[in-house]
Amino acid sequence: MKKILTFISIISIVGVLASCGKEKANTEPKPKTCEQVETCKLALDYTTAVEQGAALKVYKYEAKGENDLHVYDSKKEAEESISSDYREYKNNKIEDYGVAEYTVQRKQSYLYKFKYNAFRKNEDGVRELTTLIVHVYKEGGKYYPIEVFDYPELKEIKGDKELGLPQIYYSSNLTSKEKVKFKPKSIEGE
Repeated sequence: MKKILTFISIISIVGVLASCGKEKANTEPKPKTCEQVETCKLALDYTTAVEQGAALKVYKYEAKGENDLHVYDSKKEAEESISSDYREYKNNKIEDYGVAEYTVQRKQSYLYKFKYNAFRKNEDGVRELTTLIVHVYKEGGKYYPIEVFDYPELKEIKGDKELGLPQIYYSSNLTSKEKVKFKPKSIEGE
């Protein structure tokens, strides 16, 4: 009986050892959602304010120092720039999106490229896919977002640094097919 138990034990151990290495152990944590990453959530909230036409909200998100970047130079200018249809869109949220996160300077500066459906319909009555790039930077221990409008601005932010591969986040309700639709193109081509 002892011989049989020893034999079964040896076979079991050999079987376990033989199966080792066939599957990689996944010790990586599951990717977070954009809403779980402080800087990405800030960029998403800022993008939502831009899409709503909420110029005053956009102004409040931005840094207020003399050397800091802003879209609006004053609170008065922001108030005058609020979209005429803001009331219609003020409660809308960007629900379906893909976003590419690029680290410019670790824990200091990030670029986010969002791809989502615009709130406003075009002349054909269709909500088109649109993109928006947001630079989130740290100033005085706090993060601030600012919209990036063109290639020279982007070049100034990233300098000669290659951004590498981005971390991609999607809204949690997207199917695999929708993820393909909402995946933003590389920011390097901007």
